[in-house]
Amino acid sequence: MPSVKDMLAIKTLPGFSPAEPTIAKTPPILPTGVAPGANPYRRCPLPPFNATPDTLRQFDQLGGVPARRVIPLPPPVGGAGSSVTNVTNVTSAPSNSSSSGSTSLASASVAFTAPSLAPGQTYTTTIQVAKSFQLLMLNASNPVEVRLYGTALSRTIDIARSTDTAPPFEVTSGLITDVIFDTSPFQWSWQNRIAANADSPQTSTIYVTVVNYGSGGLGATNVSLTYLPLES
Repeated sequence: MPSVKDMLAIKTLPGFSPAEPTIAKTPPILPTGVAPGANPYRRCPLPPFNATPDTLRQFDQLGGVPARRVIPLPPPVGGAGSSVTNVTNVTSAPSNSSSSGSTSLASASVAFTAPSLAPGQTYTTTIQVAKSFQLLMLNASNPVEVRLYGTALSRTIDIARSTDTAPPFEVTSGLITDVIFDTSPFQWSWQNRIAANADSPQTSTIYVTVVNYGSGGLGATNVSLTYLPLES
């Protein structure tokens, strides 16, 4: 039997045909300044911020030279020899001779007692804290719901809202916090909740609502709030 080399020298193998050589075509030379394959979907001069289908459409890469839209650098401001002066004013509160110059903050507490409440009954009162303060901890002696408000109007509008119902938009800005105690010990602590009175003029009054959300009556409930005064 003749070899494959000898067979190819005289004729093709059974089932095969000779392939025509492929000649690479030279890409056309475009005039200077003309980007090949202009993308009609480019919408704005913003550069891409991530690789999404929307931003990828902003590229012209259909030709040999990719083109992208970018934001041009802003022109320089000011001429040679100009200078910029930054002035920083630091104001410190005067300290007495016995202090080290640092300001110390101390937490404070306020407590009140809500009377006996029937199922679904509410109790409203006010407490004096500070014009602005940070909430630290809330304690109750019974499983109740405690709501704090910055204005009396917000408390009045929100008085009919049932437990576990989201507050309406018109009282969201005046509602400081809404805590539902359902598991003993009835204690709740915050890490980053800042509150303030929203009356005009501003006072140190905070408006409180206590709700008996359970199905049975409750005796007198002792409620205490620990806070950090920020503004007297």
